[in-house]
Amino acid sequence: MKINPAPFHLAQAVITGLVVVLSIAILGTSAWTLDVFNKQHLSNPWWVPMWPQHFDVQGTKALVASAVVTLVLCGAFLIASFVPQLALRQKYTLRALLSLATLLPTFLLTLITTVWAHILNGNAPDVDTIQTWTCRMANSHPVEQDLPSKIAVPAGMGNGDFKTLCQSSKFALWGTLIVFLLVGASMGVTIVTWIADKWAARQHRKEVEMGNIPANLP
Repeated sequence: MKINPAPFHLAQAVITGLVVVLSIAILGTSAWTLDVFNKQHLSNPWWVPMWPQHFDVQGTKALVASAVVTLVLCGAFLIASFVPQLALRQKYTLRALLSLATLLPTFLLTLITTVWAHILNGNAPDVDTIQTWTCRMANSHPVEQDLPSKIAVPAGMGNGDFKTLCQSSKFALWGTLIVFLLVGASMGVTIVTWIADKWAARQHRKEVEMGNIPANLP
């Protein structure tokens, strides 16, 4: 039975590409929410600056760190896969080991980050995260901004951004969960691809020994 490993290589590349794209999006949204919090929490009354210990932003920081690590590891493997000089496609065992070496840490990190962020969100309302606070306060007596400029609430002094912050925080968290699932699938595809490559190489050697094809053909 002949097996063509090309579709498995394509599937692996597509999944890794999706992980990289999602990681960029998660990094952008989580970093933005953290930046807004850092800029506003001591001056915007909607962040109750007199009660700073009420907020725990470690989950958001973990999402940022997880996205950075995932982007670096999976991005590096994706680039290496298409570098002709490395010839990873022919070195199928090395390719599988490199793939697992980048995927396993990512798999564990995204799992821990997702679980931890959910646990921190569960501490609300005693201790709020950016997500739980903004989602709860987004529609709480919204400040009217259609006022003359002289009396309008200054930018960054209301809850006008809370809805976007809420949605961005949710996206970063659920996006990390999706990355975790994709990385798990990619690990499975990596193993299947290695088996397919090994089987194809074995069949090729047999055909060469039988004289069915010239030895110099791939």
